[in-house]
Amino acid sequence: MKHPKNVLLSHIRILFITCCLLLFTSATVVDAKIVFSGDGNIYVMNDDGTGRRRLTKNMKLSARNPRWSPDGRRIVFIREVMGFAQRTDELFVMNANGTELQRLTHDDFDDSYPSWSPDGKKIVFQSQRSGRSEVHVIDLETLVVTQLTGLDGKRSSTTPDWSPDGTQIVYKFSGKNIYLMAANGEDQRPLLPDPKPDADTIVIRFAPRWSSDGQRIVFQDCTLKRKGIELKCRLSVARIGGDIQVIQDVHNKLGNDSFISAANWMDNDRALIFALKRLDNPNAKIYNIYRYEFETGSIKQLTWMLKDVIYPDWVEGPLSVSPQGKLPTLWGEKKQNLSQ
Repeated sequence: MKHPKNVLLSHIRILFITCCLLLFTSATVVDAKIVFSGDGNIYVMNDDGTGRRRLTKNMKLSARNPRWSPDGRRIVFIREVMGFAQRTDELFVMNANGTELQRLTHDDFDDSYPSWSPDGKKIVFQSQRSGRSEVHVIDLETLVVTQLTGLDGKRSSTTPDWSPDGTQIVYKFSGKNIYLMAANGEDQRPLLPDPKPDADTIVIRFAPRWSSDGQRIVFQDCTLKRKGIELKCRLSVARIGGDIQVIQDVHNKLGNDSFISAANWMDNDRALIFALKRLDNPNAKIYNIYRYEFETGSIKQLTWMLKDVIYPDWVEGPLSVSPQGKLPTLWGEKKQNLSQ
């Protein structure tokens, strides 16, 4: 016969395990985080803007353009480096908690706008090492850099982003339109028809970002008056092989006279996160971060800082393969179980 004390301890263990299972099975998103740059540093925060935490401590040399690795464990970003004659922008990576900082590039040319390959083995980025801004790729194992665009001497290419399936890269070409190419640099072609020339205005499209399903690309579509400084920008989404949708809710609610520094997808493509500043409000001429929900059209401001906060990026955290209502399983754990 079991001792009453042992029976009680056994029941307590069962109750504890049951509570843990209920807690984990109710979760559908694990450690969702936003990374962004502000006042020359890299920060992270929760989906609702709470829990803001600084990861870098750069008093004089600024950091920006942060992007999460596909597994949410590392962050790539741009940081100023003081050389013998000048400052340059170089690629760095660090862990998600700000530890184990590693410099990736060592040159006298500015690098910017990094984006991970889906397998986390390479990073595509914009660099001026060829004499003007072009798209390059760095292999994280060998640190070998390969130039993808501008090999024919044509105009510059910037702001690249790697497709979720790893086969394509989207980027801005010639300062005005969105282009696609194969991940090895071949088959460079426009995603959209070139903007029609106009005697009064210039159309500029830039900062494209893939949706997680690989079917849509969000970008900024700006119209600039040739005379004067009037600038009108629209947050837009292009469906691959389809039409263009202007996210009019953003401009209806936040004003038509605004500028967006960057936009990225979040929450399984159900929302967008972006940094916007109001040009028509003298008291709001700094960038803050907002979240837009496609289904409801609602917009929530996530930051209220006194200095610009820009380049937000979102990650779900440890990759979960569980459907809603099931126990989350990490990809690494799933692969290990299948191999047993």
